[in-house]
Amino acid sequence: MAMEVENHVIDMLPGYVLDILAETEMGQVAEHLADCPICQAEYQRLQLVADDLPLALVQSYPPPRVKENLIGAIHALYPKATPSSQPTLLEKLTSVLRMRLPALGLALILVLALGNILLWRQLSSSNLQVNTPMRVIALASTKDSPQAVGTMIMDQNGHYGTLVVDHLAELDFEHQYQVWLNRDGVRISAGLFSVNYEGYASLELLAPLPLIQYDTIGITIEPMGGSPGPTGAKVLGSEIPH
Repeated sequence: MAMEVENHVIDMLPGYVLDILAETEMGQVAEHLADCPICQAEYQRLQLVADDLPLALVQSYPPPRVKENLIGAIHALYPKATPSSQPTLLEKLTSVLRMRLPALGLALILVLALGNILLWRQLSSSNLQVNTPMRVIALASTKDSPQAVGTMIMDQNGHYGTLVVDHLAELDFEHQYQVWLNRDGVRISAGLFSVNYEGYASLELLAPLPLIQYDTIGITIEPMGGSPGPTGAKVLGSEIPH
């Protein structure tokens, strides 16, 4: 008899790969993986993503405060508490994200989460194809924002995509960052966003066509609410390999 979707441990696999589950949860996942080929395939895919992601991103050296933040995050994840008060996986991930890990760590979590969502959709639709590799594209900074870091993450066919940026300047209340996708010389807006005081933001990319069908992605500074076309300084951009 086929295994029901709810009996899988797919929702726990990102935490298992990142080694942030509680000891009992790690044991539960390991035991399940021994007998479940579907979860084994997903675990292997996520592990490959975790191993390969550093090679796809622009090298970025974090400021000294990251060490203090990371130590604080570790204490937040593993407080001195009784077993009954141990944080859940969601609480752990939320705590880490609130500490704003460097762009590499955030991109990794988003890759794992996006892949997890795609796999759940496949299982729910009775399509048990578990090979859904991610595309990770590093955006290049410009002279107007040389410290900026950007990463575009999408599924292999470009149906779902997320943008992660870091070290962008915090704009005034009259301006926002706008994302542009270019296809055959025609640009469309894929979203607007503002960064927090540390220059970080993430955004789901929206486009009428699969993202893989566009030639380039770029980010410019525009008036609040966006512009019909790029008018401000470009801060990040990249070609989109087909």
